[in-house]
Amino acid sequence: MLVAGMTACQNTTHPPFTQKQKQTEPQIIIEEESVPQTNEQQQTQQKDEHYDQTEQQTEQKTTQKITESNTTEKTKSTPFLHWGESNAQYWEKLQKVAETAQLFYDDNGSRFTLLSKGGKLYNSSTAYYVTTNYFVNNGLLEKDFTDFDCDILLLKGSDIAEYTDMDISHMDMGIFTAMKQPSGNKMMICSPTKKVASISEENYKKLLKKYQNYHGAIHILSPQMDEYERILNFIRVYEGNYDKYYVRDIRLDSKYAVVTFSSQNSANNIKQYVLVNKDNFWEVAINDLHKQSNLHYAVNSVLPDFNLNLLPSYNIFFYKNDMKVDFSDILRNMIYHELIEQQSQVQYICSTTNYCYIVLYGGDRYLGKKLNDDWDIKKVKSAIDAVDSMKLDNQNAPTFIVLDE
Repeated sequence: MLVAGMTACQNTTHPPFTQKQKQTEPQIIIEEESVPQTNEQQQTQQKDEHYDQTEQQTEQKTTQKITESNTTEKTKSTPFLHWGESNAQYWEKLQKVAETAQLFYDDNGSRFTLLSKGGKLYNSSTAYYVTTNYFVNNGLLEKDFTDFDCDILLLKGSDIAEYTDMDISHMDMGIFTAMKQPSGNKMMICSPTKKVASISEENYKKLLKKYQNYHGAIHILSPQMDEYERILNFIRVYEGNYDKYYVRDIRLDSKYAVVTFSSQNSANNIKQYVLVNKDNFWEVAINDLHKQSNLHYAVNSVLPDFNLNLLPSYNIFFYKNDMKVDFSDILRNMIYHELIEQQSQVQYICSTTNYCYIVLYGGDRYLGKKLNDDWDIKKVKSAIDAVDSMKLDNQNAPTFIVLDE
């Protein structure tokens, strides 16, 4: 059977990223060196002066009352004023980082395979989480953002709306920034569009936990299992017909399943679906995985808690122009080498330009490889043997041509 692995697109070396310049607003000035005393310096002095500590506590209580009285109020055009003057500079910085990160994600998401990993923005091309220092080092943020300690998040707006009064329940996946209040015990959350909220540290941890992608062990189903046919029936309901399928692979964990299949009327028209288990009913969540060049990005942008190890090692998209529809050369070769006497003996055949897999009505199986413009077709013991032979040539070989058994 197949084993989970890396997609073909992950082996691509990415060129340096580009970013569109935002021209609609001037840059927000966070600090000016000509000002003799900044808000950060005032807060430092407050730690050492009892009088200023009392003043700061009074200010925090006042801010908390204002916040609590407006928990159901929609965000206004000047949101930072609702959160206290002592925190205003941090809201401005969070908003600036969120703007920058959103542009970076929009311009380079598929190119760099930018993912939500545990709820945080992760760059697969560098194998690191994206930070403010990354933006500073690449000229996307000013140097005064160096070591600015905030989380850059890639979340669904509907998930954040469960814990805050942000009017973002309609949002799909998007960028947010978060940091702990410098003078409090809550997390400050900001969107690129200046929508702001605070959330308890406990709820913040619950929010990020939604994006953990382990849902139990991965299993590859066999046609003899009840769940195998049950999943296919849910696909038939989704497609609105009751076709018979040639299944290549069904693999699942406790939440998601990946199914690679075709109708028996068109064996070379390979489809790949992702299904989600909701209350023991399977629903199609992605119906065009076979059309995606970057599988990890395509899945994560819709299902951020999906375990990417569920995906097969091949990518169907890269073979879309290599699928054969005329098998006459293969069949002539088999007749010439006395593997079959006539074409009617063939029950199943699926082929790319370099590999073919044939099953006869008698149960014999054959794997063909193109060598020097001719087919080298040999008998194999099982589908597993055929897959293993192809993977010896290339780990990302189009093993989706092999019929599941």
